[in-house]
Amino acid sequence: MLETLVVVASATGLYALARSSRGNETFEVNPSLVAMFADDHGKELPCPWCYAATDETDTRCRGCGRKFG
Repeated sequence: MLETLVVVASATGLYALARSSRGNETFEVNPSLVAMFADDHGKELPCPWCYAATDETDTRCRGCGRKFG
């Protein structure tokens, strides 16, 4: 009987401790630490001459018209 009382008292104390430690914390996000990743699937490096955006299947630059390869 005494063991049951100790177990119930311990469980109640742990429950109360857990509930009291969960305050209403608010977290602030520092925007300088957030990393955003763009979906650049299929994109390669820009054109080496005019720095225009290129696609993996391009044979010529869309900006300056120079041929790759």
